[in-house]
Amino acid sequence: MKESYTQKQSYIDAKKKVKDILGFYTHLIATLFILPFLVFINLELVPKFHWFWFAIAAWILGLFIHWLGVFGFSKLSYRKDWKQKKLNELMNEGNSSNYSESNYIQEQFYIESKRRIKEVKGFYVFLIVCLFCIPLIIFVNLEFVPGFHFFWYAIGGLLLPLFFIWLGVFGFSKLGFGKDWEEKKIKVLMNKSNQAKF
Repeated sequence: MKESYTQKQSYIDAKKKVKDILGFYTHLIATLFILPFLVFINLELVPKFHWFWFAIAAWILGLFIHWLGVFGFSKLSYRKDWKQKKLNELMNEGNSSNYSESNYIQEQFYIESKRRIKEVKGFYVFLIVCLFCIPLIIFVNLEFVPGFHFFWYAIGGLLLPLFFIWLGVFGFSKLGFGKDWEEKKIKVLMNKSNQAKF
């Protein structure tokens, strides 16, 4: 029972780590698309004032902090020890109220499944919003300000997040970061975790 629980907990931890890694890769890919887009908008609309440098600096800082959270701190033992102590503390509290380890594991898998369903639903909701808004924006632009086609910026502003949501929900599997990659990465992380314990 204890060994099975430990394996399942290692799997959950490794799966979360893989999701964090994919989140960082999404942030990195977003950087490659969004920063040139911001530079283009700045130079097109306000060429005399180069505010895009502030945006680039803030974005790179955010990317660095994200990298630090996913990769930089992961090797520090205090973080693992703190997480393990907190988990044990919560589990002990749960045991006192007839909350078993197997219930905890089942809850984790349920939460993960629910989160995945929410992501897929969120993508389709955003897709429907885009399909409704884009024609409306084009109509309003051409009707009231036909001399300046700002709808291209609005379309870019809607399609870019749509692409990144699609990438997070479905696209990574198309790029070779699908279920097979996730399972391999989870096994690698679980092996590292097991080796660190001995």
